Amino acid sequence: MIQAVTNSAHRAEFARRLAGKPFFEATMGTRCALFGAHPASGWNFYLLPGTAVLALRSGTATLCGALPAGEAGEEATEELGGFLRFLQADRLLSEQQALDGWQRATPLLLWELPQGRALPVPPAPTAELQLEEHPAMLPVSRLVFPDSVAEQEQFYSQACTSIAHGVGCCHALVDQGKPVCTVGCYEQSRTEAYLSAGVTAPDWRGRGLAGWLIVRLANQMAFRRTVRFVSAPALQGFYTRLGFTRAGTIQQFTRKWETV
Repeated sequence: MIQAVTNSAHRAEFARRLAGKPFFEATMGTRCALFGAHPASGWNFYLLPGTAVLALRSGTATLCGALPAGEAGEEATEELGGFLRFLQADRLLSEQQALDGWQRATPLLLWELPQGRALPVPPAPTAELQLEEHPAMLPVSRLVFPDSVAEQEQFYSQACTSIAHGVGCCHALVDQGKPVCTVGCYEQSRTEAYLSAGVTAPDWRGRGLAGWLIVRLANQMAFRRTVRFVSAPALQGFYTRLGFTRAGTIQQFTRKWETV
């Protein structure tokens, strides 16, 4: 039976099932802790049969843990598939779990910098750019999602909530008051800091800004936690050159639902 996370006991069980799961503990755990008691946030969280948990927002489902084996597992898988269809989820991230009718998409690569380690910092950017460790988040949101007001608003709300609760931080390189490169850590667990929203404005790419900013922030966060993030396979060479270590993959699946 799929159980919506609606109270503190549910949230505690949700966090317990995520413990020790790279990527999922920091991302799903932070989102549930910050937004699990606020349905208007758009986030929804569920306890599934077995040890599995599910998070849903805007058509994307994230699944962690295992459904039961045997007949109970078949029933749980069927129930989950119907549930995702009812909610019209069309993208699924998971450890390995595949569901009937879902198509495998290109997996995301998981990278890490272990706690206590530090990478060589690439050459610093030119003096015309200023580093801001507490930038205004509205311009940052426009840099991260230049083509979608809805995504800008969603990112802005989540990032500001994370920062206000002492979980998140954002660094940006700024030219004449306008951010041109950014990376942040908006989700953390007790042992993991998850980096995301690393973006460089098109006119500033190819100058080493992102590598410098990412390594600098990763080194800072690695004093206390293992740093992790995901990337598309096309960026494997870039992150390998910076010195990050491959730590696995996050599976992606997609589904187009038939409409009646």
